[in-house]
Amino acid sequence: MSSAFQHPIFDEPGGTEAGAKPRRFKVAPTFVIDLAFSAWCLVGIAPVWRQALTRGAIVSIPTFALLALILACYFGKTLTIGHLDGRGGDARAYVKSGALVTTGPYGWSRHPTYSLAFAQFLLWSALGLYVQVFAPWSFGLMAAVVGAPLGFYLINDLVVMPTEEAMLRRLHPQEFDAYAAKVNRWFGGHS
Repeated sequence: MSSAFQHPIFDEPGGTEAGAKPRRFKVAPTFVIDLAFSAWCLVGIAPVWRQALTRGAIVSIPTFALLALILACYFGKTLTIGHLDGRGGDARAYVKSGALVTTGPYGWSRHPTYSLAFAQFLLWSALGLYVQVFAPWSFGLMAAVVGAPLGFYLINDLVVMPTEEAMLRRLHPQEFDAYAAKVNRWFGGHS
């Protein structure tokens, strides 16, 4: 991991072998990033959403549909991590993956959990923009609508993903290069 993520709650330098159990509770830095941006969305959207809900079904039905899609993204990330763990990979930053997983969701994205999280933040933004139409203008809401997806994308694309890819390239040099030549970082394959 990069030096930005060197902290005892994230890292366990001695626990670097595939399948090694952590000596104490650990939190993946990407989980903290996702949680922080999700909280920002909630804080920005909730007060305006509450006001907009007084308009009735025109607000409640579409916004609850968007919320269901957001929850589906969270569920999809959980399934993706289960797929990774079941095939010898490891989503924990402090343990080296025993295998390079390239099947399932990893066949359409080198980082499917981040892709789903990015989709989740775009959905949060759509929700925020929709409720903004039915409530007084809110700077906090607009900051969350623009800042959350943009910030999440930049942090992951410039810091987190390159760090993880460098580690995977060190562990699986030929396999990772072949995989990267076929599957894009965020979404889709190369032609």
